Amino acid sequence: MLTDKKTLYDELVAFCLAIAQEQGFSEPQLRGKLGALTRKARQSMEPGWNDKQQIDCLLTLFYRNWGFHCDSDSYFEPSNLFLPMILEKRSGMPVSLGAVLLYLANSLNLPIYPINFPTQLILRAETAEGVFFIDPWHGEYISKARLQQLYEGAFGFGAELSSADLVRADAATLIERLQQLIKNTLIREGLNEAAFRYIERLIEQNVNHPKAADIRDRGLVLAQIGAYQAAIDDLQYYVHECPQDPSAVLIKSQLEELKSEVSSLQITH
Repeated sequence: MLTDKKTLYDELVAFCLAIAQEQGFSEPQLRGKLGALTRKARQSMEPGWNDKQQIDCLLTLFYRNWGFHCDSDSYFEPSNLFLPMILEKRSGMPVSLGAVLLYLANSLNLPIYPINFPTQLILRAETAEGVFFIDPWHGEYISKARLQQLYEGAFGFGAELSSADLVRADAATLIERLQQLIKNTLIREGLNEAAFRYIERLIEQNVNHPKAADIRDRGLVLAQIGAYQAAIDDLQYYVHECPQDPSAVLIKSQLEELKSEVSSLQITH
């Protein structure tokens, strides 16, 4: 299933709702702010402009006039995934800035779509003047030659970028990548309560067939907060379901440590 322009935005909204206990979040207020940006963009576009000219205008407004940007010094800050903070600071990650830009493109009926590129989110503009690729890091057009360099950086020298790597994203894959990024960011920053709530929401969405990666990540969070037996149950489930996954080796090692910890606690008590 191909994604629509609001797929990433909708998932970031779901993330905000999942951690709303820690930070106030009002979706109507968020839509109001984005609606104001949409109106400003529409007023800046001349009647009769083609799609390419309108896209050029939107990119100039978004990155130059309004000051949206990626801050490499705080790239992994969870606030870069929290939509109210992104609109307030005008700072985010490529995927979150891309989500906002795609939301505006959807409101303006502009043909911009996400691509599941291996290194980061890349956007694809489909116009009568041709297909153009946009780097949401800075809002500039990126050539196929540069995309080939990034592809080789991810997969090794000589790896060939194909046309299939540049088509509109598959919604399920796009959402899964964003969900994993959110989990990794929260866990890396030690925000265990927020991570647990978000992961629980993901598991509840697929309660009959939970994703093994979500069970694994819940186990990692449970281990961090000292719920060792529950963590062992989750991590054993993951190793059983995904024995060939590269991370299973590390998980097995962690399982042994957790079992030793549980044993020592039992002896102490």
